[in-house]
Amino acid sequence: MVVLSLTVALLIPATTAHAQSGSASDLINAVNQLRQSLGLDAYVVDSYLMSFAQSHSDYMASLGQWTHTRADGTTSNDYGIKENVAMGNNMSVQHTVNSIWSDYIHWQTMTAYASGKVGAGVATVNGVVYYTLNVLPGDTAIKQPSTDSSGVGAQAGETEPSSLLVAAQQVITATPNADGSVIHTVRYGETLWVISEAYEVPIDQILTNSGLSLGTTLVNEGQELIIIPPADPTATPTITNTPTPITPTPTLPRPTMTPFPTRTPMPTPTPTSPPSALHKALSDGKSFGLGLILTSGLGLITVIYLGFIKKR
Repeated sequence: MVVLSLTVALLIPATTAHAQSGSASDLINAVNQLRQSLGLDAYVVDSYLMSFAQSHSDYMASLGQWTHTRADGTTSNDYGIKENVAMGNNMSVQHTVNSIWSDYIHWQTMTAYASGKVGAGVATVNGVVYYTLNVLPGDTAIKQPSTDSSGVGAQAGETEPSSLLVAAQQVITATPNADGSVIHTVRYGETLWVISEAYEVPIDQILTNSGLSLGTTLVNEGQELIIIPPADPTATPTITNTPTPITPTPTLPRPTMTPFPTRTPMPTPTPTSPPSALHKALSDGKSFGLGLILTSGLGLITVIYLGFIKKR
């Protein structure tokens, strides 16, 4: 009945174009929004279930068809996990949740449990998207399937997570190279999700570093992914020898020739007449005084002589 329901639901969208497909996180968010609209608690994202779902989406993409049977022959029921799958050309998350999975069986996976853990996987090949939704109801544990003689999985008691999930989680991380880059070679069973979890690097960052489209979900065994790109080399400053400036030797000033003094022509003496005796006498005060005294004395003597002595 489950197979018939899935067949009817998936044959139509497989040939019908819808809006662009979404990511695993978009699928989980759409389911939790549906649960919250019904008053239910949101499912808790679980790393094991994420790996479980993504590996199955990758497997369906490699086959080019939807299926509940995994590469090892087991199904989700063998692990006690509820599962919805879908495929379609560029089929959107909202169309998948609200239309493809709107029948009773798929609706139960999304809304029948009060709580639980959830994981989702998305793979796209040639425009066809493959969705997987895995739910572990309540507090139940994942079962470890056993195999019968035919190698087909058979349900067993509850034990630790399956060897498939454990192997997916045990990613052997690569050692950083000398330039600081980290390049991971994809091994069998590894998905982008578990690689991202192992290195703690977002999936989109790994895709960008590796030159892959952000919509890429499928990786192949042996493919190299650049987890951390080479570090930009720090430029070593080049030491430039700055030439020591040459201190100019001070130039001694040339001795300035002291000009010879220009001979100022002396005025030509104008010959003058020698002063008269009277001028000389008058120009010398002392001589003049003595002369005056002598003259006066002689005059006085003359007067006395002529006036008194000669008369007698």
